[in-house]
Amino acid sequence: MDSLLNVDLTPAAGKRVLVALSGGADSVALLLLLRDGGTDVCAAHFEHGIRGESSTADMDFCRDLCARLRVPFFCERASVPAARRQGEGLEAAARRLRYAFLRRARTEAGAAWIATAHHADDQAETVLMHLLRGAGLEGAAGMRVLEGDLWRPLLHVRKPELIAFLRARGQRWREDGTNAVPDTPRNALRLDALPRLEAIYPGATLALCRFAETQAVESDFLHAAMERWAQCRVDLPDGAFWPLSPAPAEAVLRRFWRARLGEGANWERIRALTALCARPRGRAALADGSSVEKTRRGLYIVSARRALPAPQPLRLCQATLLPGLGALTAAPCAPEPIGRDPFSQALARAALEGAQVRFRRAGDWIRPLGMPGRKLLSDYLTDRGVDRPLRDFVPLVARESEVLWAVGVGISENCALTAGDEAVNLVFQPQAAFYHYFFGGIKG
Repeated sequence: MDSLLNVDLTPAAGKRVLVALSGGADSVALLLLLRDGGTDVCAAHFEHGIRGESSTADMDFCRDLCARLRVPFFCERASVPAARRQGEGLEAAARRLRYAFLRRARTEAGAAWIATAHHADDQAETVLMHLLRGAGLEGAAGMRVLEGDLWRPLLHVRKPELIAFLRARGQRWREDGTNAVPDTPRNALRLDALPRLEAIYPGATLALCRFAETQAVESDFLHAAMERWAQCRVDLPDGAFWPLSPAPAEAVLRRFWRARLGEGANWERIRALTALCARPRGRAALADGSSVEKTRRGLYIVSARRALPAPQPLRLCQATLLPGLGALTAAPCAPEPIGRDPFSQALARAALEGAQVRFRRAGDWIRPLGMPGRKLLSDYLTDRGVDRPLRDFVPLVARESEVLWAVGVGISENCALTAGDEAVNLVFQPQAAFYHYFFGGIKG
């Protein structure tokens, strides 16, 4: 029982701990170990309503044990079969309801942790299951000692040591007969595969636990690297942008997509989206309705377009507000071009009569400065290097379908100053930071 002597109880120092007590050997040993170590413990038992009288007897055993030990006891009964959601397995439903109860009990008890009795054999089973499903570092790390409000202090203790600990104290426990039937992947690993591995490679169970701990350290390192890169995001009104120059390591991108996709992640999807990031250009759709676009600048993830401010008449004597995006101001100025600031232009006043401030729509065109003919605005924005996810957010000074100034991009030849023109200085004052990031370097 050497491993039990080395169990780290530091997380429980000065705190109350709620033990998830099933009545089995593992959780009974955990309860006694924490109580003997001076931890302020309470216990909670969830009766699933699955195994009939045997399940009720487990509940009674736990209640009696806690009464004898003078440990506060919380209990809840439910019918898991009746509470299953459509398409949900019985085990998944039991886990969902059990942990929901445990978290309610933790709050009621004022406990810092929910202590579960997962041990080394459980960890080895979990790691093997994850590896056989093709998991990466995160899955290979198995269960963590500390995870959210869960504490698993026995992850490096073998099941036989827990049994020996109870027998030495003369402490009884309950047996769940369903654990002895190899009718689930976990039970088959526990009853058949792991004993065979131990016979071939003595110490295989603990070796898998050491492997999991190593993978956890490396997984945390990779996750921190991903978080650092993810913080380089530039927020857009409908999504975000991440620069890909210099490109992060493929492992970082794979971890990013794993986190972004959540429960919908699978190996093929993660691999495809990571490959998209390495291409010059490409697009993909996500299950949540967002779209992904890779451009020469980097990676965009955008949701369905939000409503943009409605068109407004250009006000030459006051600001034209674009809520959430910025404001356009106008003032008389000397008839001289302004070339230093992409958000400021001196235009011919006569050409601005009847103009509106709005955003793009089908059929818009511009006569680019210095060119004799007109060009569709979409083609012009492409030529000027404005990525597709940004084009809807370019403020326009336009008259009907003619664009006079695409803010931050360029002006029309039709409103350029000529000798003797009365001039107006239009200045766009961005409220959204992405305008400076994307348009600050474009010279109009």
